[in-house]
Amino acid sequence: MKKKLLEKDIFYLSLFICICLVAFGGIIFTNKNLNKLVSSKDAVNKDNEINLVENKDDSVPTSTESKQNLEKAKEENKAKEQQTQTKSESKLNYIGTEVLRKYSDDMPSYSKTLDVWEIHKGLDIAAKDGAEIKSILDGTVKSVYSDERYGTSIELSYADGLTVIYSGIKENVSLEKGDAVKEGDCIGYVGNTTNVENEDGTHVHIEAYKNDKAINPLSLLE
Repeated sequence: MKKKLLEKDIFYLSLFICICLVAFGGIIFTNKNLNKLVSSKDAVNKDNEINLVENKDDSVPTSTESKQNLEKAKEENKAKEQQTQTKSESKLNYIGTEVLRKYSDDMPSYSKTLDVWEIHKGLDIAAKDGAEIKSILDGTVKSVYSDERYGTSIELSYADGLTVIYSGIKENVSLEKGDAVKEGDCIGYVGNTTNVENEDGTHVHIEAYKNDKAINPLSLLE
């Protein structure tokens, strides 16, 4: 009887030990798989972080790139301002604001006052009544006179055989023959004294000659 009880106790003890061993082995196996899974997730997350950084670099400019773009924009803006300033400093402003009627030595242009098409060897520049008319270069007064077509006129002689006649000036001209003028000096005031272009609005009519040959005055103003 005692022998049977002892054998029974040994059986249960052995069974208990086997169960413990199986359970212990299962725990070890589970821990190993869990560690592998965690390691795999860490690797994937790390790769994703790297990809996010790479994508971020591609889509968002760096501070250096932003600075370069800003400098480029400033340079372009400065160039535009210089172009605008150059345009505003054109010598056209010495006479008036804009060209009303261009110079033509071979193609007729229309005269509103005379209602005819004619050769126009001069340049008509719109100007405000009473505004200053300035000399486009350093020169000498060659003549002050009243032209039957273009009204009160001042003829200035410049270097290199260049002569420019300014017409449509108010009659009270203070300059006299032989007077020296500097570029930008006021030589008279807009008066629209012309008889053949008075319907074209207040303007100055100028003619230019190089060694007594007519040239386009606009070439001297640009």
